[in-house]
Amino acid sequence: MMNRHEFELLRDLPGKEITSDIVFISDKYASPNLIFEPVIVQNPLEWEVLLNGTYKPEIPSVTFNFVVKGVGPICRLCVNSRIHKNSGRTHKHDLQDDNDPRKNLPYSIPRPDLNLKEYSVRKIWEILCQQANIRHSGHFIDPAGDRL
Repeated sequence: MMNRHEFELLRDLPGKEITSDIVFISDKYASPNLIFEPVIVQNPLEWEVLLNGTYKPEIPSVTFNFVVKGVGPICRLCVNSRIHKNSGRTHKHDLQDDNDPRKNLPYSIPRPDLNLKEYSVRKIWEILCQQANIRHSGHFIDPAGDRL
């Protein structure tokens, strides 16, 4: 179980790092969408935080999903995704109360500042890392397969 205070502590914590490469690949269960396998988000609290993502080229849309092992999803950024209530197609889900991970993060806030017409997937990734205090020391392979 994780509460809002613990979520904010983790979100605002400096010193988080992802050392793995992020590579969008085809997956027979997600086709034609591309996914990247879960990567570890190292953090000074040593909580087991994983990040996974999906890119849907036909739309296009991208999703970055943070999960705490044993708790469930705690934060998800959806850019140009399906419309979610009053938050539109680009929004951020995060933990508001203790039961939200079991409910797949039902609350969302609009993020109209991010869109795939103005920003590349890589640029959205960089903005996310900056806002979440994450240093990514691995490579980011964009969905088109270019090493960035």
